[in-house]
Amino acid sequence: MAKELFVRDDLENLSEELVFEQILLLQEENNEDLPKTDIGIQDVAAIALNNMPPKYICSFIDKVSPRQELVEDLRDLRKYARRQILKAVKKVSNNPHD
Repeated sequence: MAKELFVRDDLENLSEELVFEQILLLQEENNEDLPKTDIGIQDVAAIALNNMPPKYICSFIDKVSPRQELVEDLRDLRKYARRQILKAVKKVSNNPHD
């Protein structure tokens, strides 16, 4: 793949982290509708991420000490991620992959 030809160690899509963070929270809350299989979780994550705007950062400073604007963006994006995951859970429940 072309992306393997470039250094991208610090490039990160924060939307991905937020989606998996919210999935973990739903698991901890024992959400009954959340799929139990790895492939079901991946389906939920993929559907949610396809409906979310990407939020890329590549600065170590933004990762350890984000500026206020980024903190506010992430707060809103975290709420949006939760909504998208709940929608994706319903979709996967109605159309199980396995």
